[in-house]
Amino acid sequence: MLLGSIALTGALLSSCGASATAEADQACTLVHQSIRLYETSQTANGAKARTDLARAELLLAEAVSPANLAASTDSYWQPLAGTLAETEQLPESRLVIALRAQCAPSATNQGEYVVPYKSQGQ
Repeated sequence: MLLGSIALTGALLSSCGASATAEADQACTLVHQSIRLYETSQTANGAKARTDLARAELLLAEAVSPANLAASTDSYWQPLAGTLAETEQLPESRLVIALRAQCAPSATNQGEYVVPYKSQGQ
């Protein structure tokens, strides 16, 4: 009986970790898409720049919920959830370095090195 309880507890805990990873991967996929659009908006002009920037902001807003779910299950993802919580207060340009770093270990990144963003003034 005790061994069965231990096995069940282990299975439940491992499924929580898998759930957190899946939610974090979903959030980071949206973050990476947002960063690509944000970078495109910086080199585009006029309506294209505004459209890309607006779409990038929407993607970050969509990433908040899965990041919060991941953070509630696994504290490793709390910094990501915290940074995404700032998206309504700060422009993406102020968050991009942190978002890249926080999403670098996600499974959807597949080991790809993500070059940190540097603004033109740095």
